[in-house]
Amino acid sequence: MAWVPWIETEQDDSSNEDVQNLYKKTRNLVTGRISDLTRLTSLTPAVSTHIENLRSAVYGDASGLTVREKEIAALVTSAFVGCVH
Repeated sequence: MAWVPWIETEQDDSSNEDVQNLYKKTRNLVTGRISDLTRLTSLTPAVSTHIENLRSAVYGDASGLTVREKEIAALVTSAFVGCVH
């Protein structure tokens, strides 16, 4: 059975300039992908931008931790709050 998305999101070629700026800013430089969280909140680019800024401040700019330690912290936190993603 084919995947049928049930949550509307903005497409990569959206005509919304705010969404284009958001996608450009948050696109993974290695894979070229946009995170699922950014896509899920893309209909409200201002909210998505705030979430990305928070993620960057907490996760991306964390000093004193290796990438592996950051990933472990994210995994433990996700499990603690019951995230299944």
